[in-house]
Amino acid sequence: MPGTRGTRWTSRLPQAVAATPWLLASIGVIVLLLLLVKALVAVLGHDRYATHDAGSRSEAVMVPGVPAVTESASASASPSPTPTRRATGGGTGVAPPAIVRTPAASRSASPSASVSPSPLAIPPSPATLLNDDAPGITYRGRWAVSRNRPFGDHRDDVHYTIHDGDSFSFTFTGTGLDYITSRDPEYGDADVWIVDSGGRPVKQQRVSARAQRYQPQQTVFSVQDLPVGRYTIRAVKRSGVYFQVDALRVRG
Repeated sequence: MPGTRGTRWTSRLPQAVAATPWLLASIGVIVLLLLLVKALVAVLGHDRYATHDAGSRSEAVMVPGVPAVTESASASASPSPTPTRRATGGGTGVAPPAIVRTPAASRSASPSASVSPSPLAIPPSPATLLNDDAPGITYRGRWAVSRNRPFGDHRDDVHYTIHDGDSFSFTFTGTGLDYITSRDPEYGDADVWIVDSGGRPVKQQRVSARAQRYQPQQTVFSVQDLPVGRYTIRAVKRSGVYFQVDALRVRG
């Protein structure tokens, strides 16, 4: 029996030797296919990053107001592919859609909830100073005029009366008025009031022109910040020796 087994193995040896080249060739083909597959995978992996700038990967780009987008998603979602830098250099591919960044100017242009715009400065209303002999001032009673006075009155003149009940009036358009006269120990009181265009009282006041010494150009009655409109001032002498008018200041 041992001799028989040796004879069988010896008889098969020429067949095994004859099949060896085919076996080696098959192994070589398999190895070559594996190398080709590995090289193809490496090439495809390189193409995935070749469409990015140097050092970049398919990472999500975070932009305020824009959803995060990756390269793999943008390549399939782009409706109109744009040739990439690789395609123009000899390769093929498409560029991801451009990510719209919010302009810095538009972000800063929106007003902040904590900051309110500064109010505009309103310039003071212009005022017109009228002398006691200005047109439109109406004197009722026995008034006289004193001119070339060396006491510091406006334009060195005044209208005056010594009779109680004498009055003056003036109609103006604006937002207010100042009644300017002189103060003196011999001057007394007067009733002054303002009415609107309908005759309705706006302000009424009894004023005094008494003082320890003569004081020119004193504002004894004033009304301001009225709605722009047409008003009339009227003043009546009530007491004292003298009652006079030096100027009226109309506020526009």
